[in-house]
Amino acid sequence: MNPSLFFLIFAILIHVPTYLSADDAQYVTCGELLQCANIPNISYPFWVGEGSRPESCGYPGFQLTNCQGDAPIITMEGQQFRVLAMDNGTQSLTVARQDMWNQTCPTYLYNTTLDYNLFSYAPNQQNITMNYDCLENQTQIPYRFDCNANGTASISYFTSGTTSLSSITNTVCNKSVTVPVNQTSGAVLTSSSATVAEMEAALAAGFELQWAANNTRCTQCSGSGGRCGYNTATLSFACYCSDQPYALTCNSTSSVRPCGRVPSEMDSSDLAVLLDLKILLLMYQNHEINSICKVVLTANWLNVAPYLHFSL
Repeated sequence: MNPSLFFLIFAILIHVPTYLSADDAQYVTCGELLQCANIPNISYPFWVGEGSRPESCGYPGFQLTNCQGDAPIITMEGQQFRVLAMDNGTQSLTVARQDMWNQTCPTYLYNTTLDYNLFSYAPNQQNITMNYDCLENQTQIPYRFDCNANGTASISYFTSGTTSLSSITNTVCNKSVTVPVNQTSGAVLTSSSATVAEMEAALAAGFELQWAANNTRCTQCSGSGGRCGYNTATLSFACYCSDQPYALTCNSTSSVRPCGRVPSEMDSSDLAVLLDLKILLLMYQNHEINSICKVVLTANWLNVAPYLHFSL
């Protein structure tokens, strides 16, 4: 055998397996559970963007921060929420507003907003309405609490559920904020004897959300032995498996493996030998090169078209 041809075949045999196993690292990486602040065993769809769980192991909108602090923080629509608990079995998490943690008089007043493409309120949640900057001082009515904003004392009232401020007083309040709480905590606040401490406890207990992050696909992927993730190149769900990533489940015909690259040092004659060996054809027939790769490979190798002995 021609020595140069032997060397080329040897180089191919070394090069191809390396590239075929390159993405297997995602399967390993996304299998590592995350400890973020006080919550252990965090997995898809959550990610931190550093350490053991990069974005490709999670889903957009589920990034956690403050992992070195006392509780994870998740941001939705520009608002920060403390993550108090999460349950992958029910795809739910319990959160509390960060700006109202251990305080009832935040600097900026705004209603609670969610990204409804990703989150929805779980059943059995209800709202507390926090009424601020009220004009009339009626000390005998319930639900009163005091705020001191920027050095100025402000009279405030809270109401829960269907109770309205107008039903208990004729005072006028200039600002109000709606905050969800779980129904158990909220029920306590409907009593006329509800205290500020009980209101603060209801805020601290948080409220429950359910998430939507390709839940069905993730269940199918996990059932096939894969690990759920996100393809940041195609902006789509990815199922990371021990051999390679797939679009849906392990060993499915739809692969999301990135396209391979022929070493840049190969010239046209070397490529002709490579193609003659039918390695790439076999890879395509075995679904190791997907349809996107066909386009890329065709574009990359158009300049050696005279050497091609088969088409992708």
